[in-house]
Amino acid sequence: MAELVGPILDVIKFISRNASKYLKYQKEFTEYVDDFKQAQADLHAKEVDIQQQLKDEHHFGKMPKLEVERWFKKVEEKLTHAQHVEDKVSKGKYLFRSCLGKLVDESTQAMKEVQAEGRFSGSLMVNDPSTIAVNLPTPELTGAADVREEIYQYLMGDEVGMIGVCGMGGIGKTTIMKDVHNRLLKESKFRKLIWVTVSQNFDIQRMQKNITCQLKGNLSDDEDTIIRAGKLLEMLKGQGSYVLILDDVWKSFSLEDVGILKPTSNNGCKLVLTTRSERVVRSMGFKKVQVPCLSMEEAMDLFLSKVGLDILPDPTLESFLKIVVRECDGLPLAIVTLAGCMRGVTDPHVWENAIDELRGYIRNIHDVEDKVYGCLKFSYDRLKQRDQECFLYCALYPEDYAIIKEELIEHWLIEGLIDEMDSRKSMESSGYSILQNLEENCLLERAERDSYNSRFIYKKTAHMHDVVRDMALHITRKRFMVKARMQLKALPKEEEWSEDLEKVSLMHNFISTIPQTIKFPKFPKLTTILLSHNSLKEIPESFFQHFPNIKILDLSHNPFESLPESISSLEKLKVLLLTSCYRLKSITPVLKLQALKKLDLEGSGVKEIPQDSEMPVTLRYLNLKGTLHLKEIPKGLLSKLWRLQFLAIRSTLINADDMRELNKLEVFEGCFSNVGDLSTYAAQRKMLYKYSILVCPWINPMLSLHGRSNFRKMVEFDSIEINPGDAVVLPYDVQQLNLKLCKGVRSLEDIGLRDATDLKECEVDCCDKLEAVFSSKCHQLQTLESLILIRLQNLNVIVGAGVEESSVGTFSSLKVITLVKCEKIKKMFSADWVLPNLENLTVSTCSKLEEIIAEPQKEGTGAFKFSLPKLKRLTLCSLPELKSICSENGVIVCDSLECIEIVCEKVKRIPLYLPQLQIDDEGKPTPSNPLKEIRVHSTYWWESVEWDHPNFDVKKVVKPLVLNWLDRSLDWRPL
Repeated sequence: MAELVGPILDVIKFISRNASKYLKYQKEFTEYVDDFKQAQADLHAKEVDIQQQLKDEHHFGKMPKLEVERWFKKVEEKLTHAQHVEDKVSKGKYLFRSCLGKLVDESTQAMKEVQAEGRFSGSLMVNDPSTIAVNLPTPELTGAADVREEIYQYLMGDEVGMIGVCGMGGIGKTTIMKDVHNRLLKESKFRKLIWVTVSQNFDIQRMQKNITCQLKGNLSDDEDTIIRAGKLLEMLKGQGSYVLILDDVWKSFSLEDVGILKPTSNNGCKLVLTTRSERVVRSMGFKKVQVPCLSMEEAMDLFLSKVGLDILPDPTLESFLKIVVRECDGLPLAIVTLAGCMRGVTDPHVWENAIDELRGYIRNIHDVEDKVYGCLKFSYDRLKQRDQECFLYCALYPEDYAIIKEELIEHWLIEGLIDEMDSRKSMESSGYSILQNLEENCLLERAERDSYNSRFIYKKTAHMHDVVRDMALHITRKRFMVKARMQLKALPKEEEWSEDLEKVSLMHNFISTIPQTIKFPKFPKLTTILLSHNSLKEIPESFFQHFPNIKILDLSHNPFESLPESISSLEKLKVLLLTSCYRLKSITPVLKLQALKKLDLEGSGVKEIPQDSEMPVTLRYLNLKGTLHLKEIPKGLLSKLWRLQFLAIRSTLINADDMRELNKLEVFEGCFSNVGDLSTYAAQRKMLYKYSILVCPWINPMLSLHGRSNFRKMVEFDSIEINPGDAVVLPYDVQQLNLKLCKGVRSLEDIGLRDATDLKECEVDCCDKLEAVFSSKCHQLQTLESLILIRLQNLNVIVGAGVEESSVGTFSSLKVITLVKCEKIKKMFSADWVLPNLENLTVSTCSKLEEIIAEPQKEGTGAFKFSLPKLKRLTLCSLPELKSICSENGVIVCDSLECIEIVCEKVKRIPLYLPQLQIDDEGKPTPSNPLKEIRVHSTYWWESVEWDHPNFDVKKVVKPLVLNWLDRSLDWRPL
């Protein structure tokens, strides 16, 4: 009843005023409501249009006009009231339509008035006084477009909040970030851009003050750092979205200690730092963006833009210019500095002199030392003294040299640059740690790809940037004489030999003779001479008299036939490298060097070690690999070298008993003539961390172990007869096992596989009696990553009967399976196998193979799915009897397949299900699909083969990826 009182009173008042108006609201109520709804829709549309206009006009440093913000408040009020009126209309709360019509009409007129006020003149934005919007001065950029775009996309996207831009000194990190900063000024995503230069002397209070200053805030110098951090954090939280750029960061720090808000997808903030240290980026959890050196073309463009184009008409100057640019090796700071020095210079003699100065490390070109070396030397000065010396040692190698990391660390060890530790392994680990530090500080560059030497042995390498090397040579100009790969045909002139020299590198030259009489003085400080890769045919007796304190002598890769007797007078010589001195027959003078710790004779021509001779008992490293003419080691000699940590003998067979006393041995490479010696060695349980053992009844100079192995512990049997029941003991920690031309072996169970608890790679080749690779007793294969089976004539199965029941997890680590020329096998493996990590499956030239994956052993399984989630490459070639890849009721699920190659005529069905295969609106594969290529043997086969997919015609979809094999051209072509 109470609800009716208000409306009735309103009606009485209304009737008393204007009956005609009352009748109009009553009669035309529907029209009033329609007009109301139209006004409501128009105002809302106007609001959306103004919001879009604001978005279009808004960019960094701008804010909406006050009248615009007030209008939006009015709009919100009127639309809220309109919603209230609309609710009343829908509920019919008023007793009479006339009263409700009046309310609708009033709301309609109010909305129309606010809409009319929304016609603003000019821009909707004004300058934001609280925002610092300054274009940072930056030179015109050359190169680095991909890097700039990558950083920009990270900033504009939502996935990456913290970006670490790293690269060597002078490579342009700051310039790139200034360019990105200026580009962001034109965007509306961020309300503030904050730039802080951190520099070498990091100070929390100074950083807090610099950030606060740009926020137009204030922090008291007297307050505790933690209190200041809390206040700064609150300031940043109130700023909305922002980008904070910290330039030139030298060490990691805690964001919380400074008071920097950690970016999240919710707060819309971004944090960028530039640094020379990858370690800073990694330890602080930033996304790394590496800045590369300029390409030769980019470097030339930059140089020309700074030196002036007026020199180009002269062909002579143009050739000099290319050499100068090449010497800068793509480092922008060096290019700009040198271009400035040479600007306006047109005299060819001056250019020629500049090239000489560059190649002889820069001394007289103005500004180079201050601007370029000064910049790079900051990184050098921050290193520990030990790391500094290791870095400087790298300059002894030739320019643009691929420095083999293992060899470099070995040199550091013998130079005493790495602290003495209990084991060689620990010292090598320390060496790799130093290398990582130098790379992370951009003083050494990681090679783009690791290299293989002439014997296809895998080597990890590092590279020293030319300008960094020049800086190192500049630092060591009084201590080092480095003329590596300088086309020298004779020793440097006498005046170039200073008494202060500590190290001399003349490697990779054409020096063929050393004068019989040299007027050199004695060099009391000289400890290292590197003369490898020259053409020395003879070394005079008097030569070593000038270097009484020499500790390291590298004469590798020289054709001399003998060493002078005077070498035995070098009482402090610790390291003698004679690698590949193939004409050297005798080492008798060397055996008198009582301080010698390392002797490397790999690939030398040494014929014998005299029976009555004694090698220096101080030896810790002895390398006799590839000494093809050395037939035997005197009996008992090795057992006397009890300090040996490294032993490599590939030229003669070793008796395992001779190794019993070598308790300090950590690295071993050698040959045993029989299984008994291997078992004796294995029973000694030596704690070696690297070994490569060949078991073969004879020495074949051309026989080589698999140098491309990724594993450190390998045993290879070659031409050995192993029968069931033979007591074969493998080293318990063997990682790679190879069998070749072995007789008697019917399964790997015959060679003590149960002892190999860490086996990762297994290759079996030409073992005619092998019927099953693994017998039913093999259970320790969970670590196996690669299984390669080649030319096994009697192989029936990979795994013997009885293993399938317990196979789950047995091959869970397998990444590679290769089966080639195994003529008896009919089925490869069962669907009971679990292969979650298999990446590459290759089967070729198996004449009787009928099926790759057989049905599961369990009865009644019906349709089955066999999952290979990580398979990237499937290759099936020359399998004339292969009818199916898996049973008719089976399908293989492949999430990662990139390449399929099938050259098998009898295969009628491809049972591959590719969940990741997606198509666009036109029915074509999307670019994100992993599958990139399908190779088939003929168009006819491809058109006839069946390939089902639950969602679309898979053959039609993948047709653009199909390549056809053309026998005559020996090439793959599109269908």
